[in-house]
Amino acid sequence: MLTTRLATPPSKGLPWISLVITLSAVIIAVATAFTLLGLGAPQQATAAQPPQTTEQTQQTQTAEQPPSAPSISYDAELANKGLSFFKDVGCTACHTIDSLRVSGGKVGPDLSKALFSNTQWLGKFYRDNGLQNPAADPAKAAELLAKFLTQPPRDSPTMVGQVAAYKSLYGDQWEKEYVPALVELMKMAVARSR
Repeated sequence: MLTTRLATPPSKGLPWISLVITLSAVIIAVATAFTLLGLGAPQQATAAQPPQTTEQTQQTQTAEQPPSAPSISYDAELANKGLSFFKDVGCTACHTIDSLRVSGGKVGPDLSKALFSNTQWLGKFYRDNGLQNPAADPAKAAELLAKFLTQPPRDSPTMVGQVAAYKSLYGDQWEKEYVPALVELMKMAVARSR
């Protein structure tokens, strides 16, 4: 009986193989999306921390943000051009910018304070490039954000794919027009979120 099943023509088994491959690809894509969004990662238990003293709390606040954050200046005309690009290239499919009242998807984070991000890929990119506190140096943060939008690191797979697609679609315009305008948009967003 085993030999009979093995002798079955391959064409009859092909639809099942296609179905299995397709389902596997879908499962992998969904698992990847959940992982990238942090939805699939198990929560780590944290040990209870003793209450902080007033001095420790003040030190923590000082380390996170400088006492008087530098003001953010931006070119409003270029920032508005960036807002137009932001909508045109489809960033609103995943992101919002609440500080500018730009609605969009909830898959990605709100980008109101993206210029000063200390989380996920952009925050890691800042730290890897020597910027520990982007809020303390907005000019350096803007420079690194432009680099992130043109040369994202490999450990940021979503941006690697997006940037490759944008470069393919827009060619040199991506780096020369779109990115400077999008960086100005992020400056305007953080300035209005304060």
